[in-house]
Amino acid sequence: MDKMKKIGLLGAAALIGAGLSAFSEERIKEFVKEKVDSGKISKDEGKILADDLISETKKQKLELEKNIVEKLHSSIKVADKELAELSDNIDEMKIKELETELEKMKSLRKAIK
Repeated sequence: MDKMKKIGLLGAAALIGAGLSAFSEERIKEFVKEKVDSGKISKDEGKILADDLISETKKQKLELEKNIVEKLHSSIKVADKELAELSDNIDEMKIKELETELEKMKSLRKAIK
């Protein structure tokens, strides 16, 4: 098996086995060092693997942050729309109350005359 395939398979196993997003940069380096120390991969392969895993972790973190920001913006838009609708409903209720009060006052004036 050539080196890149070996590194790719090992990297994939590490990602699947441990969940890349849970790895810190330090933990990735420890993981790779263990593989180098046990002779499963060479020091050069370990460097490539560590760099790839750290890079992928950073990409996934950025993607997660992007998704969170998008969800927050979406939620804020929905909340703003609902707030505007509530405000409109409150305004309509106030108008109806004022109209009712005005009708009562008109009725009282007619009764007094």
